Amino acid sequence: MPAEQWARASDGARITQVAGDCVTYAPGAGPAPRALLGLPDAPGTLVGRDGPVEELTALLAQDGPVVAVVAGLAGVGKSALAVATAHRAVELGWFGDRVFFLSLRGYAPDGGVSGPQAVQEMLRHLGVRDTDMPASPEARVALYRAELAAFARAGQRVLIVADDAGSVAQVRDLVPAGGAHRLLVTSRHRLVAPGFAGRVLVLDELAARPAAQLLADALLRARPDDPRPAREPDALAEIARRCGRLPLALTVAGAVLAGDPGLSAGELAARLAEARSRLEALTFDDGGVPVGVRAAFDLSYARLPADQARTFRLLTVNPGPDCRTEYAALLTGRHAGADAGTHAGADAGAGTDVRPRLAALVRASLLTEQPVGSGRWRMHDLVRLYALERGEECAEEDGREEATDTFLDSLVFDTEVAGSVLGVDGRAAAGPGLPSVAEALHWLDAERALLVAAVGFAADAGRPESARELAHLLAPYLKLYGHAQEAVVVMERVLALVRRSGRREDLGGALYDLGYTLLDAHRTQEAVERLTEALALFREGAHRAGEGKALNMLGSAYRRLLRFEEAREAHEAALRIIREQGIRHAEGTALAALAHCLRELGRLDEAIDAYRTSVALMREVGDRHREASALDFLGGVLGEAGHREESLAVREEALAILRERGSRAREAWVLGGIADTLRDAGRPREARARYEEAVALFEEGGGRRGQAMMLGLLGALHRQEGRLEEALQAQERACALWAGTADRRAEATALWGLAPTLSGLRRPAEAARACERAAALFAGAGEELLAGECREQAARLDEVARPRRWWRLRP
Repeated sequence: MPAEQWARASDGARITQVAGDCVTYAPGAGPAPRALLGLPDAPGTLVGRDGPVEELTALLAQDGPVVAVVAGLAGVGKSALAVATAHRAVELGWFGDRVFFLSLRGYAPDGGVSGPQAVQEMLRHLGVRDTDMPASPEARVALYRAELAAFARAGQRVLIVADDAGSVAQVRDLVPAGGAHRLLVTSRHRLVAPGFAGRVLVLDELAARPAAQLLADALLRARPDDPRPAREPDALAEIARRCGRLPLALTVAGAVLAGDPGLSAGELAARLAEARSRLEALTFDDGGVPVGVRAAFDLSYARLPADQARTFRLLTVNPGPDCRTEYAALLTGRHAGADAGTHAGADAGAGTDVRPRLAALVRASLLTEQPVGSGRWRMHDLVRLYALERGEECAEEDGREEATDTFLDSLVFDTEVAGSVLGVDGRAAAGPGLPSVAEALHWLDAERALLVAAVGFAADAGRPESARELAHLLAPYLKLYGHAQEAVVVMERVLALVRRSGRREDLGGALYDLGYTLLDAHRTQEAVERLTEALALFREGAHRAGEGKALNMLGSAYRRLLRFEEAREAHEAALRIIREQGIRHAEGTALAALAHCLRELGRLDEAIDAYRTSVALMREVGDRHREASALDFLGGVLGEAGHREESLAVREEALAILRERGSRAREAWVLGGIADTLRDAGRPREARARYEEAVALFEEGGGRRGQAMMLGLLGALHRQEGRLEEALQAQERACALWAGTADRRAEATALWGLAPTLSGLRRPAEAARACERAAALFAGAGEELLAGECREQAARLDEVARPRRWWRLRP
């Protein structure tokens, strides 16, 4: 049996036994006063963090976990959140004044406070003098736990806030035993380790509005009478966006503005728009140590092991908004499981070697996987700029040029395979080793932003051939699957590249391609200018095939501008040249374009014949996409000619092809055409179902214009059948969607269509306002006749809305 141990203290003396050692404090020389409630002041404002404060407060509650870790990128506001939440917990009476704050400086170059030093510092906070401190680290930990246990026995809870921990080792011994007390840790790392059970709350950058508010608050705290927040709110919002909505960057930007009262917010926003100098612009030097985003990131970067640092740098070769695991493996030259360059059918275990390094960067808050488990990795905008700087410094040792070539070659190959499977430029390919249509389309949709960005990246990286090849492989998919604006971006980059190269023989083709995409994007006048320029170059170089293509597209542009005779002449001239060249595919395209024009001129029988021939030619060459388009147009003109049953049958055939090809946006347009025919045939219930299908497809794909158009038609159908409330709902949605576009004429038409519905619901004053707004929009679009009609209707509705006086009620 152990020897009996006993002791007696008299007066103010105190005896504490720790790990077998007996420490006796003499009267008057007991523990030093405790440093209770040693929190820094709460932040003046904590904008946009209501949700995280609520979540963190819940973690500190009686039934919460013992350890909570607030993790996130440097400068995201972790310390401010932790301190503000600790103050709130005190206000709630949970910890009284028993709150202790430790600054661990975990990312300082000297390594900051070690785990044993942190325990020793806590003992000082708890009132233990250095002269009475146990000699061994183990004894100090035991004494620390004994002190906390004494609080627990007295029914008193303790909160320890350990700020800026760099590792679990710094805080492991601070974890309170039992369930009464709480340890709240902030760290750039998501502190996870065996035996350390901390609940991690990851703090992200602010939302757009709170970010702009934080910037304005930072400026006004320094200069309360500063006029810029009220005068330039849009510029402040742009600064916030360029700062990546990161609180540290926002406060630095606020200090820059406060330090230069003559600098407009717009000027600073313009300075931050230049990506290459943005980190430099987000540095504030008051003559001491410069404060800024780069310096904060330096500390995180310095902690990375060599292989993680190389991965971090090479990820910036990928110009897209995120990077899939397989491409990360390709860039870093590591095995990624299956064929890293194959977009479709890639093995589910692909990237098993590179994933641990990516996950480590996530734990360091330098990368995120969004959504979790997706294998898609994203950097904060400012982190990406920082990683790019480091990558360019280490380009040779990292093999950056080789990684760039490999990456671009892989994108070109993958895009070519996907396009051939979809048949975007002719007959579709199929066979062993090739992805399915669904897989190819899924890859193109998932990587669309990357592929568009890669065209510009290749051009800027001195790889013009890769840029042009990728652009020409990508453009047909963008056109056929409803991404016209992105196609314009791609072709504008190619044109700029060709103009720089000075190769005149390529210029006509680049101008034609841009004109074609501008036409799809409803930028008709610009399309005419580019196509006219291309036509002149083709004629100058005696390039007959190019001349025929340019004439055909010019005809389509003239038709959009309602210049139908010029359009017909251009199409017929194009058709003659194309037939002379014997290009069957181009002949089918030209015939369909001519048929559009003939239809507008009221020559319906000729238009039907031209469409039928176009369908046959597209079928002959195996171009299913353009066969579907020709069938859809044929169905439309058949309906106009009164052949409604054949019209429906033809359009259903087009619909089946588009569903086979996965072309959702074009499927929605065909559904709208079928609905029009059903409505005209007196089959409103079937028409309504097809309109609703079309609305859902446009909404799913983000097709704002199509959704607005179908909602307007659906609303008109509801009104026609007497369902005024349903009509109002659909038409108001249509008006809101049109308001978000630049198409003022369409918005005016939608508002004008809304007026009868409001009038039918006995809301004449609102109907009058809708007509007045429509009149203003029509006038702005140069449609004075329609504007006048709207004003007349508004006046009539105003008369109806005006209160009737008693004398007007006389018989």
